[in-house]
Amino acid sequence: MSETEAKIDFSKLKHFPETDTQNNNNKIITKAFLDSAYQVVESIESFGRLFSPIVKDMRGNVKRLEAKYKENEQVFCYLEDLILLDKDGNENTFDSVTEGLLWLKRALEMIEMFFRNMLEDESRSDNVKHHLKQAYDSTLLPYHGFLAQKGFQFLHHYVPTRTTLLGPEEGNQDNVIALKNFLVTFRANLDHLNNFFEDNKLNRTYKV
Repeated sequence: MSETEAKIDFSKLKHFPETDTQNNNNKIITKAFLDSAYQVVESIESFGRLFSPIVKDMRGNVKRLEAKYKENEQVFCYLEDLILLDKDGNENTFDSVTEGLLWLKRALEMIEMFFRNMLEDESRSDNVKHHLKQAYDSTLLPYHGFLAQKGFQFLHHYVPTRTTLLGPEEGNQDNVIALKNFLVTFRANLDHLNNFFEDNKLNRTYKV
């Protein structure tokens, strides 16, 4: 990668799916969601080796959901059905698959907020550490115990610069526009899932 090349080319990322309104069910197509989530994980991987714990955790949760989906792709075509129909023979809807989506959603919210903070920063400061910290404080901090918090406090100091992520200011407008477009359905999916978890009483506030 050259010094003028952005670490993430947002024009190459597959957008998160719109909810399936064509069939009047307002649900998220599982495979499309997981494909996009995988790409976000790969984007974070480009931040550097120090971010491998976040990458490993997010990728593990995507794979957990993917494994369940592949058990019956027709029945679990929609993400909401994958969660609600996966009860493992009992009445407990909050199982390991639901937990996987819950933590994946929270991590994705941090990433989405981080990128949105960068875009909304009118100063266009090259230092974006504070944007990641603000995103973490709003999304994952409430669910992290002492050790997890300390780990992030160390980690956020090593987030790449705005130039490294998006490319040099004088030539990154196409990438910035691509990021703005990418965030539209990204945010819409997260809002939809937040409502889904709330409506079905699946939120959990325990700390790790």
